[in-house]
Amino acid sequence: MKSSSSNVTKSINSSRSHYIHCLIGFALMFIFWVIPPINCITPLGMRVVGILLCTLYLWTTVDTIWPSFVGILFLGISGFAPMNSVITTTFGNPLAILLMYVIILTGAISEEGICEYVSRWFVTRKIINGRPWMFSLMLLLGVYLLATLTMATATIFMFWPILYSLFQVLDLKKEDKYTTLMLISVVMVATLSFASTPFKSILPGLLNSFKEVTGSNIEYLPYMFVGTCISLVSILGIILLMKYVFKPDVSKLKNIHTDMFNQNPLPPMNTRQKVLIGLVGIFILWMLVPSLLPEGPIRTFLNSTQNASPILCIALGGFLKIDGRPLIPFAKITSKYMSWPVFLMVASSNSILNALTSEQTGVTPFLQSALMPIFEGKSVLAFTVLIMVICIIITNLCNNIVVGMLFIPIINIFASQNSISPIPMGIIMLFVVCLALVTPASSALGAALHSNQEWLQVKDIYKYTIIMSLLTLIVAFVVGLPLLNLIF
Repeated sequence: MKSSSSNVTKSINSSRSHYIHCLIGFALMFIFWVIPPINCITPLGMRVVGILLCTLYLWTTVDTIWPSFVGILFLGISGFAPMNSVITTTFGNPLAILLMYVIILTGAISEEGICEYVSRWFVTRKIINGRPWMFSLMLLLGVYLLATLTMATATIFMFWPILYSLFQVLDLKKEDKYTTLMLISVVMVATLSFASTPFKSILPGLLNSFKEVTGSNIEYLPYMFVGTCISLVSILGIILLMKYVFKPDVSKLKNIHTDMFNQNPLPPMNTRQKVLIGLVGIFILWMLVPSLLPEGPIRTFLNSTQNASPILCIALGGFLKIDGRPLIPFAKITSKYMSWPVFLMVASSNSILNALTSEQTGVTPFLQSALMPIFEGKSVLAFTVLIMVICIIITNLCNNIVVGMLFIPIINIFASQNSISPIPMGIIMLFVVCLALVTPASSALGAALHSNQEWLQVKDIYKYTIIMSLLTLIVAFVVGLPLLNLIF
């Protein structure tokens, strides 16, 4: 009876909290709809600011799906554009469509079991035999590659069971430091992959917003190159940090051997898996190759059709029937793997941010006059470092797409004032914004990490994620900024 009463109380409190947050969110919006315009912000600008604040607050405190619809609905009645136009630009945005098809394509990889082959390959290299830290490095590299090919959250739930089985075989306990460090490191490395893959999850939307606001296009290849370099050095840094600073007891791993993971060998890859890998290869090359080509008709064609590459791959996957079944069963994949929260957040945030920075609102001149005293006299390096530090703090307190949306206009203003390209600052800011895993509210990865209370203690999560995030921030300073200066 006590348990039942306790559950009812929790349910009531949860519902009450839900409605209180909703009330606060809508109050934020309506306040900006009724108060007089501030400075050079127009009445329309005030309404759009209210929509943005309401949507951001509800995304952070309540949900990510229905607040996205609320933002679209009120943008359509704000006077910015007709409702039909808002809906068309929101859901017809090429980057939102690209994101949807990328999710389907990566879902097909998971559905065909290719992920298991990738993860098994990394932990069955002979180089790991009797070498605990080499095993740890290879496992984390496997996490990074698999999270790049598929979805970061799915990768976590694939590698955690591998570690659970290993811990059981080696008699490692839940409270052992190595156990804790490796489980957290898996999530950290998946986050690094998430931050360095520009054609997946929230990054296509943020990159599109960056282009709309600044007029400068961040190409996929330079972004991915810089992000991958930062990530790989950070992974090595995490291993060194564990070995020489945290110093967990790894004596039980001295006898680690590939045979432990080969007890149930996988069959050779079948035709379906090989053809699907080929389709994914076409997609990735189409995304990255144009940046390598000289100006000309081929580069122009590939750039102009880039967003169609996953559509082509999915169409071919539906056309090809292997073993009597479509290679990519569209309906099954979408029902199982489609991430609607991410799609809706990206689509709606693009529309709201584009409205916010339009000339009709007066928001950009207001931000320029408000921020000028703060950044006036700052060097480009000092500004970039300041942005990175502020971003990594805020992105771990609220949703990372929110932080990216807020800082894109700020970077644009600073770059305009100093007559410099906003691209290097944009790349490093967007990478840092994705390093969100310290708190449950920061991202889906942070929520997944904090949900594993069977194996992890909250104090350990905060301790090690903060240290690993700071390590990555330092690597971004030392490796990322010089690379950006060389490229741009």
